[in-house]
Amino acid sequence: MKKQLVALTAFAAVALVLSGCSGGGGASSTSAAPTSIVIAEPVHGMGYLPLYAAIDNGYFKAAGLNVTTTTLTGGAHVNAVLSGSAWGFIGGAESAAIANAKGASLEAIAGVVSRANVYWVAKKGIKIDPNNLAGSLKGLRIAVSRHGGSVEIDSLYELQKLGLDPTKDVTIINNEVSGSELSLVQSGQADVAATSEPVLGKGITEGVWGEPIVSLPKQLGEFAYSDIVTSKATVQKDPKAAKAFVAALAKGMDYVMTNKAGAQKIAVKEFPTMTPGVIKSTLARTYTDKFWSGVGISDAALNLDLTVARKAGLLVDKSNPATPKNLLDLSLLP
Repeated sequence: MKKQLVALTAFAAVALVLSGCSGGGGASSTSAAPTSIVIAEPVHGMGYLPLYAAIDNGYFKAAGLNVTTTTLTGGAHVNAVLSGSAWGFIGGAESAAIANAKGASLEAIAGVVSRANVYWVAKKGIKIDPNNLAGSLKGLRIAVSRHGGSVEIDSLYELQKLGLDPTKDVTIINNEVSGSELSLVQSGQADVAATSEPVLGKGITEGVWGEPIVSLPKQLGEFAYSDIVTSKATVQKDPKAAKAFVAALAKGMDYVMTNKAGAQKIAVKEFPTMTPGVIKSTLARTYTDKFWSGVGISDAALNLDLTVARKAGLLVDKSNPATPKNLLDLSLLP
């Protein structure tokens, strides 16, 4: 692939752990009923607001759980679950499928973001013809965040749908720091960025780029973009704690879906460096694009996620294909 690597990928580190997997990972606690649960996240993102609401509103605490998040970039959120330093991670189910193809035994137990939080934006001054998108993009440099991440996977798939060869027709720029696409475009190192909220709104407000030229929530529709993933061994070890976690998460989901004012207050708390205007516009787009629709995960949404990952070349699982049956455990849903 024609690439410009801005930073070393941590994906290789994940592969090192995967190479030693024999079919399970997860929390290393020996307690029969653990109350402390760490969820690793690849970025502190607006799409994860249902999880933050369940924490901030005390839903987990009421269920007897002490849930905290830790932000681990460069694919380390997956690695944390595989190594046992985190109970679960929030992210794409395709990451679980990629890990399972290399010997792990992960499963998605609840949905969080049900649309692809990926938007393409062009640097101010770059001319994009909406009637000839493929022609406009040809030859440009596109920042897509870390290698192997959902933003890159979904963008490679979309480029192929446009008839572009990601290895020849554009230059893919990877960077391991989520949100760095803003500085890459701003500094002139990239012409286009595949970005997510709230970075999208920040870039618009600062005048780095304009409104999206491509909206993947609209292009892909219902999609298993971000889920709670843990190891099968962890669920089997303490199904009561896992079930309590999902029930509390569902309350957080209901809260942000039905209480926009309350969701905005939590967003202000979780993103203290964001201006009120960016938070307001980010939440408005999030609701308009239907990021949240409940903690369930449909077979169709997961199958689309897996199809995208396979066509992008990141999921290679022909010998043991990932399916809703072996990747989803929705028995914990309330």
